Amino acid sequence: MLNPRSHPLYQETDWLKVGDFIVDLPRREVSGRAQHEPSRLTVKALHVLLALAGQQGKVVSREALLEWVWPDTMPTDDVLTQAVGQLRKAFADDRDAPRYLETISKGGYRLVAPIEWLQDHGTDNDATAVPAEADVIQAPPPVVPAPPRRRVPAMATAVAALAVVVAGASTWYFTHRQSPAAPAATVPAAAIATADSLPFVTITSRPGRETSANLSPDGAMVAYVQVDDKGIGTIMLQSAAHVPARPLTVPPAGHSDVLPVWSPDGRTLAFARFQDSRCSLMLIAASGGNERKIADCFAGAVSSYDWTPDGSGLLMGLETRASPGERASPLRLLDIASGQWRTLQYPIADGDIDIDPRYSPDGRWIVFRRNISLSDLWKMPAGGGAPVRLTRIKSDIRGWDWLPDGSGLIFSYIGNKMGMYHYDMASGAINKLDMQDTGIFPDIARHSPSMVFIVDQSTSGVFRFDLPGAGGQVRKQRLFSSSRSDMLPAISPDGRQLAFISDRGSRLELWIGEVDKPDSARPVDTIMPVPRHMPVWSEDGSRLLVVGNQSGQQALYDVEVESGRVHELPVPAPSPIYAAYTGEANQLIVGSDSGEGRLRAVLYDRSQSPWRELATLQDVALVRFDARNDRIYFTRVTKPGTWSASTGLQDVQVVDAARPRLAREYKRWDIGADGVYFLDWSERCATGWSKMGTPSSQSPLCLDKEVEAWPLSPSADRTGKAVFLTLDVSNNADVGLADLSVITSGTGLAKRD
Repeated sequence: MLNPRSHPLYQETDWLKVGDFIVDLPRREVSGRAQHEPSRLTVKALHVLLALAGQQGKVVSREALLEWVWPDTMPTDDVLTQAVGQLRKAFADDRDAPRYLETISKGGYRLVAPIEWLQDHGTDNDATAVPAEADVIQAPPPVVPAPPRRRVPAMATAVAALAVVVAGASTWYFTHRQSPAAPAATVPAAAIATADSLPFVTITSRPGRETSANLSPDGAMVAYVQVDDKGIGTIMLQSAAHVPARPLTVPPAGHSDVLPVWSPDGRTLAFARFQDSRCSLMLIAASGGNERKIADCFAGAVSSYDWTPDGSGLLMGLETRASPGERASPLRLLDIASGQWRTLQYPIADGDIDIDPRYSPDGRWIVFRRNISLSDLWKMPAGGGAPVRLTRIKSDIRGWDWLPDGSGLIFSYIGNKMGMYHYDMASGAINKLDMQDTGIFPDIARHSPSMVFIVDQSTSGVFRFDLPGAGGQVRKQRLFSSSRSDMLPAISPDGRQLAFISDRGSRLELWIGEVDKPDSARPVDTIMPVPRHMPVWSEDGSRLLVVGNQSGQQALYDVEVESGRVHELPVPAPSPIYAAYTGEANQLIVGSDSGEGRLRAVLYDRSQSPWRELATLQDVALVRFDARNDRIYFTRVTKPGTWSASTGLQDVQVVDAARPRLAREYKRWDIGADGVYFLDWSERCATGWSKMGTPSSQSPLCLDKEVEAWPLSPSADRTGKAVFLTLDVSNNADVGLADLSVITSGTGLAKRD
């Protein structure tokens, strides 16, 4: 009898054929003959099946199954018996004459039906989204791991200097340690043997924000960005301990320095310098002194990047296409000596956006993040070649790095709870790291098992901005004050009620309150909303559409505002991302994964069961419905701009070809009284309100000169008299330091080098 922990399963595709049945792993559905209704498996039953499939034809003991599927708990035998019973029911199997699952008396179980991993199983399954629960097995086919050499940054950034740095404030809603909101896509039961706890210390404690932490190759020094109260960044340098730091750069007036990255030899740092929309890549000696410009940022933008292993260049990706004619956004390489950019040659599909590249410690491989909100990590040879997918989390990855021995990766992402995870290159297993606070944007030393990351403890509030009449002044007011964080406000059509998401009850919940009554906010505590998009009001103000997590599965819910009753809607697509009403009572537009991390909008007729798909619009990141004009507006992450269409998803027209420009800005807009408006930023005004379609030279209405709104959706009052935003209340982020010796060792690295 074999122990599955010592013989890990390789999940080769999303579809497993077992005998005459097909198992859709992300959906946890078993389908078979035409007369057989699809069966939905529990997560634990699916894990039992995968454990048995990994040892197909061999007996697996009850003890081994309990150890793998229910790790670190004390389950009774009943839970395994129930899981096996559910599998037998799904496969229409007979216990006394088994064709699928055989019970071995006093031994365990054996999967006797033949199995086959299917590469494709019809177009319906192409839209499978992130698996539902935090312990769903995800083990994509691994590639042979590589050993040492690398360098890494910490934080993906946007085009403008302040936006680059201050947008980090939004990490609260990805990071708060008590926020069980968006489903944690995949933390496999077959997790590798990593320490349950990863202790760390914070090595900075100044008021304000420290971001973009980056360790020197030997782990002795850390560079990071100190952000002042005006959002201007300065590169700081200190020992990897809680000691005073010194400024490494002195940015000229009106400039901001961000994204420091150590060179492979530890003598030089690269960084980006911004002034308004102008961006330059710079070098400075680690000992300080005069910095020098090496190139303009590609297409005026910059994102997380890495040095080439020989120190001759920088490798980065852009969060948007460099030009309207581009069909994808591949990785690009800057030659430092010449200051010239070139595109890395490798296969990339139309619409894909590749960002956050890192060379493996031995320089043989590149791992990068593909796509934005539904992203995964991919691996390819450093010289180019076909990328291979490593993860299948389809989530918003917030930083990652190689272990110094090349055995795995550490990454963080938005899940049911934001967390830090260990990916093992040999097995493809993922294990959550248990930390007393949530860390994001990890960076690991090249020659030492040391890791720095950002511990973001910022809090936010919901603010109302009363828009002025002719010659009037903007008035700012915080609504529903609390000591915790509020975000993603949505004003009702009549302007009287506000729905928002808050952790004021020690976990993320949907809250509803009357705008003019500060003490009226009440929670809808039967739903855990996903903090990605704001709730959506029905036209009569009686209902809300909310993507949430009520029973471990991300789903779309209909909330009765008066009673607080919650109803799960039977959306055919798995794990819906957003939704919008239309003018027809029985029609909804729902956004979900169309495959490989790209989103599509689907118009459903919900008068039938199952819902009938009426129309589809590909590559749509967010949709809003304009009831007055009976049209929808939408944005994409693959290209700049805003579009409108009929509610039948036809007659597509351009509203604004330039705004939003960056992928991470796709939420920063709403429908106002006389058009579509965008949350703008400039050096003169941190939070501006611009009408889409107007010339870029036209100055926006300045809502707040000093404080930038979080890069979340605004909510505009129907009358055009007010807009509701999420802003910082307290702004604090520190640098954390952890010892990774329990996971990896860098001691042999220097000898190999």
